[in-house]
This record gives sequence, C-alpha cells and structure tokens, in this order.
Amino acid sequence: MDLHPYNEHGQLEGKLQPVSHKLIQPVHVLCPNSMECETANCNSRSLLQGTRTRDIPQVTLIKDSVIYDDVFVFTGECPSCKTKYSADHERAPEAVESRQYNRVYLNSARYLKVGQNVWVDRAFSCGVLNGIYNFHASASAYTEYWNNSVWKHQSVDFKGITHRQVWHAFVQESIRTIASTYGTDLTLWDGLAIDEVTKEAFEILGQNGIISAAKEHHCAECTHAYKTTSDINASNDPAATLGIDEDHNVPELQDTNTSVGQSSPVGSERMEVDSPVAKDVTMAVIDGIVFGPPVWLNILAMKNN
Repeated sequence: MDLHPYNEHGQLEGKLQPVSHKLIQPVHVLCPNSMECETANCNSRSLLQGTRTRDIPQVTLIKDSVIYDDVFVFTGECPSCKTKYSADHERAPEAVESRQYNRVYLNSARYLKVGQNVWVDRAFSCGVLNGIYNFHASASAYTEYWNNSVWKHQSVDFKGITHRQVWHAFVQESIRTIASTYGTDLTLWDGLAIDEVTKEAFEILGQNGIISAAKEHHCAECTHAYKTTSDINASNDPAATLGIDEDHNVPELQDTNTSVGQSSPVGSERMEVDSPVAKDVTMAVIDGIVFGPPVWLNILAMKNN
C-alpha cells in the first residue's frame, strides 16, 4: 500500500501524505437481514435481487449521528412466493395469486425508512422516542434541535431532517417497541399512509387502551393515598406562592386546613387519609402535556428576578 517512506535499500522516497478518512471510508449498503425465504412452503429458497442494477436507489443514511450520502438499498425477492425482503420490512401476498399484499414491520430491523430517500438507524429513532416522551418535545422542536446540533456541523448534500421524518421515526419505533413486548411482528396491509398505520396498529396492539408494559404497574410516583381535602386552599392568591406580584409584596401562603394558631408550609407531607377504608388513587393521563409545579415555579422566579 506504499505506506512506508523508505524503499528496500533504506533510501527516502518521499514523505507520506496525510490519510483521508473520507476516501477510505467503507461503502454503506442497506440489505435484508434474511438470506433465504422464510416462507415454510418455499423450503429456504434463495433470494434474488428484486431491483435491476440501474434502478437500485441511492438514499441518505443517518448512522451514529453521521450522515452518509449515496447509500445503496437492496431488496431481495423470492422467485417462488414473490415475497419481497427489505432492511426494515417484508412484503408478501395475502394469498396465492392475490393482488393484496401485507407488510410485516420487523422488530429486528437495524435501520428504518422514514422518508422517500432517508433511512435512519435505531439509535436515531430511539432518540426521537425518548426526546418526545422525556422532554415532551414536539416533532418540530426535535427537528430543529437535531439539525442545529448534528446536521449543521457536517458537510453533506443532505438538506436536513424534516418534522415529518421525525414523526415517521417516532411511529415506527413505537410500533416495534410495543410489538416486541408481545413477541410478534406487526402485520398490516401494504401501502397504508402513516395516519392509517397508527390507527391500525392501535387496533392490534392497543389492548383496549391498556399498554401491556404498564399493566399492573404500581409505584410511589404514579399511585398515592386518597386525600379527602386538598393541602392548598384555592381561595388564596396564586402569587403568594412566590411572595411577590409585579411590584407588590404578597403575604406568605398559609395552610388554612390546620388548627387555629398553627400553620404549615406549602408542599408539606401532611395528608388527611380515611384509613383503613381509603384506597390508592392511580394516575391517569387524560389529555395534554403537564410540567411539574417545581419547574413552572422556577421559571416564574427567574422571570421576576
């Protein structure tokens, strides 16, 4: 490889040029995980290339926060049952000589197609899922965050991720996460729009609105003892929580539920529980996004300061 500056006689032939990692980086391709047909009647028949060489698509791949252009996507096809195998799904006819096809969303897929010419690895899709759940970020907010943090620092032809592609990654990762808990791969009709995919997936995996991962769950954060009265009197001025309202001081908030001559600070551990008859109250999310009171109070305090 001519990686030595001296020849066999010990004479200097020239200094070595710096190694360009871009020139020696491997060629990335997306291909099916299966090397043979998985249909029982085909008896492990070998797969053929389902696309002509001139028609092999070249896409953008996001892998380990690195953007790769011109990545080849290969599709395998069984010549017997006409099942097509891709990197993230399988497409098979519903019956022999049927024009209706089913799509199997593979839980074992390492890469997901989130756009017409965009593929991502599972690390990206998991990041989208965690960002939306943990930070309550919208698809647009996560798009702006990722483009500013990753895409702007790379010199590629890719124009940046879009909020539709982020939402597509969220749906696909959610489907595989829930389906894996049931030990099955979700199968739907092929060609459904993303909105129809979410509806059909909920009909199959929804279990009447109860997610199996949360069934029979019980912890101190989501289950609390029942209270007959609230710790906070709603008649008090909300500004008393901070002790200031614009330019006017507000008396400190007192707990009026205590005995005469006694007071307790807001957020105390005192609870009135009808023991032993009282039952636990389980948290139920109805609609919307809720940020904890400490976060909101800290934001108000920073604004007033």
